[in-house]
Amino acid sequence: MKRKYFLNLLLGLNPEKNKPFNTKKAVLVEMLEKVINGEKLNTIDEYKLVQCMNVSALTGKLEEFYSISSCVTENDICKHRATNCNSICHDCYAMQSVSYRTNLELSLLVNHIVLNCFDISVGAWKTLAIPSINGKARLESHGDVASVQASDNMAKIQLSHDHLTFGVWTKNYGFWYQTFKKYGKPENMIFLVSSDKKNSVVELPEHIRPYVDHVFTVYDFETVKANNVNIQCGYHHCKDCMRCYTKGNTEFYINEILKKDTKKYKKYMGIE
Repeated sequence: MKRKYFLNLLLGLNPEKNKPFNTKKAVLVEMLEKVINGEKLNTIDEYKLVQCMNVSALTGKLEEFYSISSCVTENDICKHRATNCNSICHDCYAMQSVSYRTNLELSLLVNHIVLNCFDISVGAWKTLAIPSINGKARLESHGDVASVQASDNMAKIQLSHDHLTFGVWTKNYGFWYQTFKKYGKPENMIFLVSSDKKNSVVELPEHIRPYVDHVFTVYDFETVKANNVNIQCGYHHCKDCMRCYTKGNTEFYINEILKKDTKKYKKYMGIE
């Protein structure tokens, strides 16, 4: 769980103008020291950790949505994929955005440490306030799950907020599979596996397929034009679509136009 690594990382951070982070840092340092020393966290400790969490108000095509995300720059799997020029992660928007938005990266770091380093109960997660748009929210809009502990905690977030429907995107479905075996798949979860490569649909292993609601793949304009690919995503706001957040939607494959090709696609399709 890299607890000692995160403890040392936090101790080296002291952004003078970010009082909210420094307040949460003090809680995280205290709790990390406890668990590293073999102490069991009590209910009050868990509540303190939950109150450290940051819920992001999203922008762009996801405006009016809220999300709980971990930190892509601390996810070893994400960093490895980003070095692969054949992976869609090579042009990761989240990786780029946190590199120049320091306060965002610090907020996501707090989430990352809470999710990956602590086993928090469903009861404690109930105290987390999660705004929504018409009862819909999202997990992992700035990164991906980095451990089974993180997917366990995110499953418990969903179980503790069963009045909301959560869209969850991942390429690291192996962690989620371990969580599903322990807790089952939350009924209010819509589980999307993202294809790792542009223009290529991921091949799902048989053991994970029963849990998957949708496979999400990004296509560039030339491939869409040459193969008449059905594009449902990327050229309008999510709030005007909601297919990825609607229980009972049986469209298994959801296809997005590459962000930089949006204008060309809209012109080609005659979309204003």
